[in-house]
Amino acid sequence: MKSSEIRKLYLDYFASKGHTIVPGSGLVPFDDPTLLFTSAGMVQFKKLWAMGGKLPYSRAATCQKCIRAGGKDSDIDKIGITGRHHTFFEMLGNFSFGDYFKKEAVEWAYEFSVQHLKVREKLIWVSYYEKDAEAKDIWKKFLPDKRIIPLPAKDNFWGPAGDTGPCGPCTELYVDFGEEKGCGKKDCMPGCECGRFLEFWNLVFPQYDKQKDGSLADLKRRGVDTGMGLERITRILQKTPSNYETDLFAPIIKEIEKISGCGYEKEPDKKPLFRITADHIRAAVFLIDGNILPSNEGRGYVLRRILRRAGMTGSNLGVQEPFLCLLSETAVNIMQDVYPSLKEHKELIKRVILEEEEKYRSLLSSAGKNFNDFTAGIKNNVVPGETAFKLYDTYGIPKDLLEDLALDSGLAVDWEEFDKLLEKQKKLSRFSTSIGFKKKTLFENPPLSETLFTGYKTTEGEGIVKALYSGDKDEKLYLVLDKTPFYPEKGGQAGDRGIIENGEIKFSVSDTQIDEKGLIYHLGKLTEGKPAQLEGGEVRINASVDAEYRKQVSINHTSTHLLHYALREVFGKEIRQAGSSVSNERLRFDFVCFSQLNSEDIRKAEDIVQEKIFEDSPVAVEEMSLDEAVERGAIALFMEKYGEKVRIIRTGGYHTEVCGGTHMSRTGEAALFRITGFSSIGQNLKRIEAVTYKEALKFLNGYRAVVEDIARKLDTDAGKIPERVDKMLSENERKSKLIEKYENRLAAETAGEIAAGKESFKINGDTFYFAGGLVKIENNEAASMISDDVSSKIGEGIVFIGNEADGRVSLILKVSKGCKDKFPAVKLMKEISAIVEGQGGGSPVFARGSGKNPGNFGKAADKIRQIIQEESDDEKQ
Repeated sequence: MKSSEIRKLYLDYFASKGHTIVPGSGLVPFDDPTLLFTSAGMVQFKKLWAMGGKLPYSRAATCQKCIRAGGKDSDIDKIGITGRHHTFFEMLGNFSFGDYFKKEAVEWAYEFSVQHLKVREKLIWVSYYEKDAEAKDIWKKFLPDKRIIPLPAKDNFWGPAGDTGPCGPCTELYVDFGEEKGCGKKDCMPGCECGRFLEFWNLVFPQYDKQKDGSLADLKRRGVDTGMGLERITRILQKTPSNYETDLFAPIIKEIEKISGCGYEKEPDKKPLFRITADHIRAAVFLIDGNILPSNEGRGYVLRRILRRAGMTGSNLGVQEPFLCLLSETAVNIMQDVYPSLKEHKELIKRVILEEEEKYRSLLSSAGKNFNDFTAGIKNNVVPGETAFKLYDTYGIPKDLLEDLALDSGLAVDWEEFDKLLEKQKKLSRFSTSIGFKKKTLFENPPLSETLFTGYKTTEGEGIVKALYSGDKDEKLYLVLDKTPFYPEKGGQAGDRGIIENGEIKFSVSDTQIDEKGLIYHLGKLTEGKPAQLEGGEVRINASVDAEYRKQVSINHTSTHLLHYALREVFGKEIRQAGSSVSNERLRFDFVCFSQLNSEDIRKAEDIVQEKIFEDSPVAVEEMSLDEAVERGAIALFMEKYGEKVRIIRTGGYHTEVCGGTHMSRTGEAALFRITGFSSIGQNLKRIEAVTYKEALKFLNGYRAVVEDIARKLDTDAGKIPERVDKMLSENERKSKLIEKYENRLAAETAGEIAAGKESFKINGDTFYFAGGLVKIENNEAASMISDDVSSKIGEGIVFIGNEADGRVSLILKVSKGCKDKFPAVKLMKEISAIVEGQGGGSPVFARGSGKNPGNFGKAADKIRQIIQEESDDEKQ
């Protein structure tokens, strides 16, 4: 059975059991700061177990893309060693939210495995949490006791996916590959790591909600959360030795054989290298498709480490040129039918990987030099962990390469200290949330369920007070209602401001935030009334968003869509949004672009946006499935989490995006659009900042004020400023040439005077000269000309020139080749710069310095004379 058939069969089966088929979420968890990546199918459903209220569905099934790398769930160190672990994998899952529980979950798992997947019943073993007698009794209906194995909590109590959230006991299904694949022990059973048993389906029964303090609270809805690894079940059904021989990996393995010239089966000692490379290229492809780019922090850092590790394994296979970019095409071809965005972003993925490979290969060439520089003079032949970590983190040298370099140099590495620093760095790379405050509960009116947002169609509405908190580090209050028109900060859009009030209290809202459970917090302070007046089960209150603030934010949000469109028009479809920030005052748009941008390109994009504003195009909102939206050409950021239905923002007939933010109804509402800044914030990563509406008018008025001020100072009309400036520049150039001519003449005369006062001395019978003098010239270049002129006039010897300006003295010291060994300029400069209360440096023939005491220049010159005298033939005689 092909892997594509297994996916479809699974979803069709659970659809027949009344499950809603929900699209998998992105690899970046939406509004969940506890996770670096989506690591399980249940991540997008966490709040459905924890919260009360009406649900969109009580049964769901998904095929979820998962990454386990760079967090507490990381499997990256196991890749290549086992044949069953991956950084990227697909998890098939069925879920119940307060609907069916253990009985149905177990019965359907058995039925699907045996009757639909045709896994032989005699090969199936199961484990269960040793205290969960209910699960054991259900399994006894299908399997003999000897194949139902109790295991402790570390093996069969699952979760949460992050630091907090749903968790509970679980039961796991295994396939038995036979005693000949095992360790030979009589008590070998599921839980043994020998390889005889392969766990392929985990049935978790979420009953608890783990809190930040580690305590377990009962879930509002107990349920079912299952996960079947597609790669593992495909291995079982295709009867391959490991996951890497299945149709999900085999084409990649063959391509690596073709590129490297090595044999996967013929050279078994190299199998781990093949597997690491094949695994990592899949992860890299999906991360880039998910809008994650290589960087030195957070998720981008994980992607960079994955690509570099794959590059190292390629080098160990003898591949000396960039090749991962070629493998990416194979990975895309395998998966693009299931994930169409891969096909759309195929060239972008390939290009990002190629650039990262080239950068890394350049790094490898310098790695040895950096290692040698940092380990020179190492004591006890042990590289300190701090030094190794700096080479790893700052210079990007992988741990395995550090080991090789150390081994070649006969050194050991303090890996214990290194690992401590690495763990610290991992913690810093985790993301925090603006609503992740340590709150003090003033009161709660349960049940607390996901706040209903009503603000797409109105900016006013009535809600019931559900909770009030205070922050531990500020004086703000955090008010929660059952429903609200206030849009919370997300997707780059700033949270709403406004007023919440009734006849007794008035609450001023300065910001609005949302947490991972869907609770919307209104941040602000009471300007009338007391907190106690908000307490009570049915306190109704009117919520009113600042309409002008919302309008300005919405205008800026739609304008980012217009800018996105304009950039794609100017530079092509390679433009890809990498982030945005939208407030009432300005907008910021970050994007990936491989082309070189100039001011003319930016002006073109600005003109296109302004043209679309003048067209006054309608901005329409529709709802549909994500698949339908993508088919219609809508641009979707796959780092966002999309539900069964998504909002489509259609601007005119020319641009469509999937977006959950608020928008203007017609583009003309923006009135004006002006780009205020353009910068590069990373390799191929650009940023544009802009203003619209009233802020754009302020921006233009600011420029007008500057122009008027310049015109007044130049005593001319604004329109004649360019002509006047050109005339001034021409006049300035003419004067500069006159000044330069005068300075050159003065320099020549001064040089002649200094050279005429030269003093002779002999070294080993040869005659040399010393000439020096203090000048006062504003142009330091002229002082350099004097030193050169004096040197040419005296021939062999030492020239010492000082230039006094602005209360300081600049020093120039030139020593001819004939006496540089006896009187190196750099050594002389260090002696004399201290005399003028300064410092300097240089080479044996030329040195510069400066000091804050020009009055001591004569003493400095005398010091040189003294040094010369001590070394001259006359003194030695």
